[in-house]
Amino acid sequence: MNGNFATIKHALRAVFAIAAFATLALHPVAGQSAPSRIVMAGRASIMVADALYAFPSARTRVLGVAGADQGLGYFLGALDPAWAALPPLDRAASAETIAALKPDLVVLKTAMKASLGPQLDAIGLKQLYLNLETPEDYAKDLATLGAALGEEARAGELAAFYSGRVADVAKRVAGRAKPRVLLVQASAGSGVWEAPPAAWMQTAMTRLAGGEPVWTKAALGSGWTRLGAEEIAAMNPEVVVVVGYRDDASGLSAAFAKDPRFAATTAVRTGRVLAMPQDFYSWDQPDTRWILGLQWLARALHPDAFAGAPLESEVRGFFLTFYGIDRAKFDALLAPRLGGDHGIDIPTGR
Repeated sequence: MNGNFATIKHALRAVFAIAAFATLALHPVAGQSAPSRIVMAGRASIMVADALYAFPSARTRVLGVAGADQGLGYFLGALDPAWAALPPLDRAASAETIAALKPDLVVLKTAMKASLGPQLDAIGLKQLYLNLETPEDYAKDLATLGAALGEEARAGELAAFYSGRVADVAKRVAGRAKPRVLLVQASAGSGVWEAPPAAWMQTAMTRLAGGEPVWTKAALGSGWTRLGAEEIAAMNPEVVVVVGYRDDASGLSAAFAKDPRFAATTAVRTGRVLAMPQDFYSWDQPDTRWILGLQWLARALHPDAFAGAPLESEVRGFFLTFYGIDRAKFDALLAPRLGGDHGIDIPTGR
């Protein structure tokens, strides 16, 4: 009972943080002029770019985005016809290369501040740093981004979307037994599996979805950490979720399920080795899609709690709200890209 209560409390804390942002975001920041020439640079710029492109008025202000393809294609390139005209920008682009684009705002992940910030300061370029790592970060960072763009009302709309869905999941899974979950990605080499740090989005997502992340008991580092086969077997997860960023997640989950080293685990014996859904990007990471990963995982762990609430309507609603992708455009642009155990009907002939 105490464990269930802790999970509920954690979920509600996230909900209240995002709901508080929804109120805050509706109050403009006086004296700020909206930037007209924006560059998104540095590592993990996908998260930054996907957040900014959720503000339609900002798209025409973008001069460049650093490396927005994880290996499955350019989502923003498919979304925005103007993308093809943007100059290529490497994730490791120097401050001088960024300055050559003449931006009036450079938006980066906070992790880039120590290495690139002083160089941009020396050139005199204005910077905006976003964490975008946890549900709570999204609450704060979307408020910051909305204020910088002069789009506080839009930021409030996005916040309300997140808070409403997090609250719905929390309500549905409250008080239910928490299955033991292992979330892994395939690393270089056959049969090598890695788990994320305890502080990352994947862990928060698992807890919010009503699961127990068993990998946090391992000796984890600051990034993806390799788990030994015996270590995984000893965890004996009831559910395994396999993610893929550059490869088909379904193929990776099938490889895990067939590995004889894990044959005795409850997840393999009961057929609960699942592939995290993906389109251009996987839904488990701190991209705007994290809410889809949460909703999918909660349904995977507690299907009876979501009777009559199909995931497909939530997925289509997300892409319509965030990127203006209606049903026809979804079927043409995103349906052919869907992978993993998404359970969404893909139109025939695609």
